Amino acid sequence: MSRLLLILLALSGCEFAGAEASGEILGDNLALSTAARVEAVTLHQTNAQVSMSIPGEVVGSQDAMLAAGNGGTVDRVLVTRGETVRKGQAIARVDTELYASTLDQATAQHEQALGDLKRTKLLGDLASAAQLQGVHTAERIAAANLRRAKAQMSRAVVSAPFAGIIADLFVDPGEATGPGSPVARLVQLDPARVVSSVADRDIGNLKNGMEVTVSTSAQSALLPGFITHIGPAADLSTRAFPVEVEVKNPDQELLAGMIARVEVHQEVVSDAIVIPQQWIVTQREERGVFLVDNGVARYRPIVLGQVVRNQVVVLSGLSTGDQIVMTGHRDLVDGDPLLISRQGSCCVDGRPVWGE
Repeated sequence: MSRLLLILLALSGCEFAGAEASGEILGDNLALSTAARVEAVTLHQTNAQVSMSIPGEVVGSQDAMLAAGNGGTVDRVLVTRGETVRKGQAIARVDTELYASTLDQATAQHEQALGDLKRTKLLGDLASAAQLQGVHTAERIAAANLRRAKAQMSRAVVSAPFAGIIADLFVDPGEATGPGSPVARLVQLDPARVVSSVADRDIGNLKNGMEVTVSTSAQSALLPGFITHIGPAADLSTRAFPVEVEVKNPDQELLAGMIARVEVHQEVVSDAIVIPQQWIVTQREERGVFLVDNGVARYRPIVLGQVVRNQVVVLSGLSTGDQIVMTGHRDLVDGDPLLISRQGSCCVDGRPVWGE
């Protein structure tokens, strides 16, 4: 009887041990089946640089439509298309004889008014107050007429306000032109300007004075330039910001109207933790990332700095050697078990490097 009891107890012990082993295997399989499959990278300090290729249009550094302010008949056109002119050089004369005669008349009237004023003052007490006031008023009117005649005469000669090239002429001698109607187009091509439009995500990485290179399909050389203006407001129709680049153009390789490409390559930060923006998880009151900690996910709040296109500089919260979850992170909850399907390092030009 005692032997039978021992046999029964031995058999029941084996069954219990087998059940315990099966439970452990089942538990391990269950943990693997519920673990989130993710990809992770190990963080290292790196550099971040702006690399952009922006299309633009070449324009003159100065571009003006010159007009005859008074209008009238064109007496002479003194330049030709494509001619280089200096600042102040006469471009055309419009009704100059008419305005010259008006100027002569105003000059004579002013001289007469000055003579009347001088003679009246010589009379001393013999001249009444009304006489003195009258000659003073006449002299002031004559002086005003003379200034107007001089202004009209100066506008009768269309002159170059800056040195440049006559891009076009719109009148011929003997032709009548109205006040403000264009006479010639004057363009300054040295230096030239390239006008571009930049999206809002990139505009923060550009600064006035930043060096760039400019190229066109008409030439193989890269011309150095620099940013001179960044618009403070976006174009309402395109939501892009105007950016202007100045380029030295002594040989006039860049012509107004050419399509150009502005290349920007500028290092923004060095020896810093820089990660792609899509790795960041935004919670109610903070932003952070999920790290791998002994096989489970741990949420880590971080402080962000400058945005460099699709990357962002991490000011605090992360250190070299941290393992950050880069895919599958948006479905994680703090403490979730993780199954890492691929492991790499971060980052080169904003991209992870696998197999390290």
